[in-house]
Amino acid sequence: MELRQIEYFLAVVEHEGLNRAAQHLYVSQPALSQAIQALERELGVELFQRVARRSLALTPAGTLLVPKARAILDDVVAARDALSSARDLEAGSVSIATMPEMSSDAVASWITSFRAQYPDVRLDISEVAGVRDLCGEVTAGHYELGFTTRPVPAKSLEFVELGVQRLLLVMPPGSPAPSTGRLPLDALRELPLTICSLAQRENDRVATALRDVGVEPRLLASMPNRHAQLTLVLGGGVHAFLPLRMAVQARRLGAVVIETEPLVSVSFGVTHRRAALSPAARELVRHCKATLDAWYAAIADARTGGTSLIDAADAAYDDVHLPMSP
Repeated sequence: MELRQIEYFLAVVEHEGLNRAAQHLYVSQPALSQAIQALERELGVELFQRVARRSLALTPAGTLLVPKARAILDDVVAARDALSSARDLEAGSVSIATMPEMSSDAVASWITSFRAQYPDVRLDISEVAGVRDLCGEVTAGHYELGFTTRPVPAKSLEFVELGVQRLLLVMPPGSPAPSTGRLPLDALRELPLTICSLAQRENDRVATALRDVGVEPRLLASMPNRHAQLTLVLGGGVHAFLPLRMAVQARRLGAVVIETEPLVSVSFGVTHRRAALSPAARELVRHCKATLDAWYAAIADARTGGTSLIDAADAAYDDVHLPMSP
């Protein structure tokens, strides 16, 4: 039995006759009739009986064959889709937009396992000015994925939550740390701060959190990116609120990192158009979530023993974010 015979048989069933089925298949009616007769000879049963001059009806044997024939074609289509997805994963490409609050280096740290598994997939990552620009670019199809904090100001886009961004206070080396390892936000009066000028959402969230406890932010420096912020903090004289991942890096460079009460945080994730993602993009999002879930789980496990947030995050960082050995 050939796949073509199965396709021809179902076409005759669905179009209720040889003539319309032949037109649908772009074959001659005699060729279609011969293919059906060959299938009947091979199976040893009649599949159709003529009920009018140009009409055919299924025999009991033909009726039994219909669901099995459809299952065969469904399996073939599924196999073709799987192979197509595999090809796309082997040599596809994904265009990604990030923003200052969800920087490209952060995304790069979450996809190391994806890069290890799919080294030939091309990744094009660009940073845009803010969430509205990001959503506009994704909606227009210029990027397939956009990493952003909530909320997403575009109802036409899907949003996949990946985690919660926690901002910790990063202080210059040698700064006095509270004995508890935590500092109430209302104790930060007159504290000199540096911000990332492009991370407007993050700046607004920090300013709101401080004002909610009666503290007016004291801004002394506005820098073009987080790395410049950190450089300034390490030089002394100013402080910054940085996300947990970067706070780990800051502490390793000698900065003092403090968890505030309450903690300044915001959920984040990846947004995309409602149409189905490419296999490569879908797999990349899965790897990002797996990396972050593993980090969060390791942090939670460590903290059950009373470990501080920054200590737990630091201990789990390398195993989760850095490339695995081959």
